[in-house]
Amino acid sequence: MLQVFELSSRLRGEVLAREALPALTPAWESLCTRAIEDNAYYTPRYARALIDNIDRDPSLRFALVWQGSNLIALMPFARSSVELPFLGTAAYGWQTKYTTTCVPLLDRTLAAEAAAGLIELLATINQGEWIIGAINTRGPACNALMESLANDNRTYQISSVFKRARLELGDTFNEHMRKHLSSKRRRELERNRRRLEKIGTVGHESHYSGTGLTHMVEAFLKIEASGWKGRRGTALACRPDTRQFALDAFTGGSADSICRSDALTLDGNPIAVSLTVLAGGTGFTVKCAYDEAYRTYSPGLLLEVDVIRSFLTEQWADRLDAATAGSHVIDSLWPGRTRVADLNFTLAPSHAQLRLSALGLATETKRSAKAVVKALAMRAW
Repeated sequence: MLQVFELSSRLRGEVLAREALPALTPAWESLCTRAIEDNAYYTPRYARALIDNIDRDPSLRFALVWQGSNLIALMPFARSSVELPFLGTAAYGWQTKYTTTCVPLLDRTLAAEAAAGLIELLATINQGEWIIGAINTRGPACNALMESLANDNRTYQISSVFKRARLELGDTFNEHMRKHLSSKRRRELERNRRRLEKIGTVGHESHYSGTGLTHMVEAFLKIEASGWKGRRGTALACRPDTRQFALDAFTGGSADSICRSDALTLDGNPIAVSLTVLAGGTGFTVKCAYDEAYRTYSPGLLLEVDVIRSFLTEQWADRLDAATAGSHVIDSLWPGRTRVADLNFTLAPSHAQLRLSALGLATETKRSAKAVVKALAMRAW
């Protein structure tokens, strides 16, 4: 434990370092089951896998709000490594390259109190600028935070907006396919499946735990490394730390697994594998890879059709989040859209609008520079 703060409304705030997380796990897991909005990336299992293997940021801390013995809000945060002109360094909701949303965990039965307590705690930590990235702007957690900021006359803004695909229960599989895929697209997928069936037996496997899940995670790592990500050196299996992260995050026994694997198999061998991390009623489809030797058969899309069928038929989650950073091939198969953006706010006592304008300009410049570097790297590769 680093700091304890007495907050208003009989709440208590704490700031913890990563070393204190093991003792927090039971209360943390309980909050995950009560969260007003699911975030698989802020579950103990996934977060610990990142911290133990990949994220070495010494500024990483956890902001906690308690009501008595109940944890009602949790948000990991860190300091930016970039100095902002006239502002110093902003603080931000913890995000890594393997994290696609930073929505804090708020107790659904006490959402207003949890959000107000969290904002009050953040103001004691850093009375300056904050960025909560890739948050569902129309989700209940974001709404609770914005209402709390407005009630305290705090200035905030939404930036870097994009849309992410979402799939929810409702239609049957056949209804979904008729409504959202053209007859031409359906025929193409059916034709590719028939072509694949001519060279072997095509199947679909799913696993939630144990050796079956471990085998599929290993298959995913092998398939991803054999493709373009492997050639670029960005596949999870390319480095010992990212490989171990994948094993720690995605494998597990029946009591502690948070992952579901789906595989398209040919004569029993996986040729496409997707990994979905589950939190509450939401499945986050964090990883998918296919064997490029079968590219002409569209194995990734064939697997996605099987996942849609199983989701709508077996109802193993309430909704699926595409976990993408923008447009994706899955957009053509999932009709729902989530409006995702960064929630920027300042807790400074003066010049709030000016400070947020400067923050927006600095972060947009940084994002544009990264995009240019990435484009140049892709071109060189």
